[in-house]
Amino acid sequence: MRTRPWFYYLANWALRWVFRAILRVDIQGVENVPARGALIVAISHSSFIDPVLMGVYLPREVVPMAKIEAFDYPILGACIRWYGAFAVRRGEVDVRAFKNALRVLHSGAALVIAPEGHRSETGALQRGREGAIMLAVRSGAPLLPVAVWGGKALWRNLARLCPTRMYIRIGKPLVLTTPKPTREQIAAMADELMLHIAALMPRELHGYYRDWPRPVNGLLTNEPMCQ
Repeated sequence: MRTRPWFYYLANWALRWVFRAILRVDIQGVENVPARGALIVAISHSSFIDPVLMGVYLPREVVPMAKIEAFDYPILGACIRWYGAFAVRRGEVDVRAFKNALRVLHSGAALVIAPEGHRSETGALQRGREGAIMLAVRSGAPLLPVAVWGGKALWRNLARLCPTRMYIRIGKPLVLTTPKPTREQIAAMADELMLHIAALMPRELHGYYRDWPRPVNGLLTNEPMCQ
C-alpha cells in the first residue's frame, strides 16, 4: 500500500531514469533492510545526492529530513516539500524536527537521517551527533547503518560527460542494549553507530573514526532487545 505523497513516486520513477544515465550505483546489503516497521536509516553524508539515493534504491518507502534552507530554493524547495521531506535546523536542538521524526517512526515508517548533522566537506566521516540515538531511545526503532560515498565527483564528472560511481553499503539493523541509557551511554552509542558505518567504507574515508580502537563499545547490537 502506498503511503507517501504522489510526487514521491513520480520523482523516484524519474530519478531512476536520470541516475541510469549519470551514475553507476554499486549497492550491497539490500537484504538487511527490514521490509516493514519503524526504522532509522542512518547514512553517511558527503554530497547532496546521498539522501536522494535512499528513496530511489532502498526497497521500501522512506521519509527524509532536509535542511530548512533547502525549502527556500526556487523550484527545488517545492519539490522537496512535495516529496514528503520535513525541515530540520542544523547546528541547534530542533524540537519541532525531533517531534516530526518521532511521528514518522511511530507511524511505522522509515526515516532517513544523517547522524553527522551536515555534509562532510572532505568526504571523510565526521563525528556523529546524538540525534539518531535519541530517536531510537524514544521510539524503540532499530538503526540501519548505511555508508554512501562517491558523490563528491558528481559535478566534475557531469562537466566531462562521464558517469559517477556511487557506492551504497547497508549494514545489519542495530538495536540498543539498554532501553534507558545514560547521557554518557548515548554519546558512546552515537560514536558506535558511526563506527558501524565506518566499517562499511574504505579506510581512507573513516575520517574522525580512522584510529578508533576495535571492537566497538557493545551498546548497540544486531540481536533484538528482550522486553
